[in-house]
Amino acid sequence: MSLPDNFASQFELIADLAPTRPAVAAGDRALTWGQFDELADRLAAHLTALGIGADHRVGLAARNSPEYLVALHALFKLRATPINVNYRYRAAEVRHLLESAGARGVIADAELSDVVGEAAARLPAADVLVEIAADGGFGPAVAAAPRHPRRPRGDAEWLLFTGGTTGYPKAVIGSHTERLRAVRSGGFTTLGIDPAAGVEALHQALDIDPHGPSGLVHLPASPLMHGTGLYSALGTLAVGAPVALLPGRSTTGADLVAAIERHRVTDLTIVGDAFAVRLLDALDAGGAAAIGSLRRIRSVGAVWSPPVKRRLLAYADVTLLDTIAASEGGVYAVATITRATADDQAGTFTLAPGARLLDPDGHDVEPGSDTVGLLAAPVVADASYEGDAEKTANAFQDIDGVRYSIPGDMALLGADGRLHLLGRGSSVINTGGEKVYADEVELVLRDHPAVRDVVVLGVPDPKWGSAVGAVVALEAGVEATAADLAAFVAARLAGYKKPRRIALVPEVERLNTGKADLRWAGAQFPAAVTQ
Repeated sequence: MSLPDNFASQFELIADLAPTRPAVAAGDRALTWGQFDELADRLAAHLTALGIGADHRVGLAARNSPEYLVALHALFKLRATPINVNYRYRAAEVRHLLESAGARGVIADAELSDVVGEAAARLPAADVLVEIAADGGFGPAVAAAPRHPRRPRGDAEWLLFTGGTTGYPKAVIGSHTERLRAVRSGGFTTLGIDPAAGVEALHQALDIDPHGPSGLVHLPASPLMHGTGLYSALGTLAVGAPVALLPGRSTTGADLVAAIERHRVTDLTIVGDAFAVRLLDALDAGGAAAIGSLRRIRSVGAVWSPPVKRRLLAYADVTLLDTIAASEGGVYAVATITRATADDQAGTFTLAPGARLLDPDGHDVEPGSDTVGLLAAPVVADASYEGDAEKTANAFQDIDGVRYSIPGDMALLGADGRLHLLGRGSSVINTGGEKVYADEVELVLRDHPAVRDVVVLGVPDPKWGSAVGAVVALEAGVEATAADLAAFVAARLAGYKKPRRIALVPEVERLNTGKADLRWAGAQFPAAVTQ
């Protein structure tokens, strides 16, 4: 017997089979699967009374909380489409997103209701606002609503907004069914269960004690409004395992350690060094004993450097899973590192199943050829950016009868079959006629013992067109000059790859997703040291 092809139907099946099993927790708040499904039912019934139904789009503007996941489940029940709204957006940005998506309303944290209300004031079609209370829940009207009746469901629209660091975000259109199958397969694989076993696989998963020797309790540290956090949480819930969330607004190392200890977290998902360094701060301060339940740390979406991985492995005998993926769909490359393999495989990846490295003619790159290729992963046949044919044509291609997502991540394929990532095309720095891959320079700088965090980018230069620039934060109490750092790179890479502009800052600012804030980084250079 096959499993449902709809998130809501999958979650309802789990709630029926294991109503007392833990579903989601944050701080001292927790919901069982029965409570999770019931609250989603009541929210769905309330939304129905407000006119929300199948094929409607509804914004979700909220920080991580159990209610975020409940709201997703409620919208899935209605076959409505959730629209992820960055909780840092101001009114004009929220208005643009809601208008471009054709949203009918918004579910928002109470603290964001004024911004959302201002954004929607000039959008008469987006007239529904449901607040998430500061202390949890959706208010008395939702609590008093009846339960939404169960009904069969088929496939539904999937939409995720991505990007926005250099302009307005793009809406990626995909298949609801395909996303469920992908994340569910990942969850079963983590539990050591064959996803092909269908309903039997789910029964096997529900027989596993989440806190037992082969159990799964997953903490997505990144925002649920970002693809990394969202898919991590949905993949965990889809196999009936509990999701733990950070209860506050911050993501410090101490917050991570406290949540891991409290919820006995086995799996932690982060976004590269930006989160890993914070965790190391807490471990350096004596928090290592509190993370004894951890078995796996995953990173998606940003550089996770070999030095930081080695430092983590010194504290915990865990498996580090580094994934190259994108909101456009698909997993492109993976790296699995343990204490035994950290030195042999540091900094390299292998192609994910079905993924390819393509040359400019659309052919597979030959191993050891020194040809720079683009990573490609198979996606559903109609995957696209909504309303943008030009960007769709650049990021999606049909090759050999298969549609591929090609977001621009570049790599070399060694003779041993391992990938050496070079970064995304938009990060290539053209300096004096030479191409410099920002990630390559960044990884070298991260190897310097004084460097805590770094962002490498192109900086306008009257002589070179663009110069290699680096914004660097140093470890506390450790000194290094801009000249020291530039010389460190020059000793390891070609001279033209050496940073000619270096800004030393107390802390590298990042977006709430953990990715570099390139606008902020670029603004650091009027006062930078020139090399």
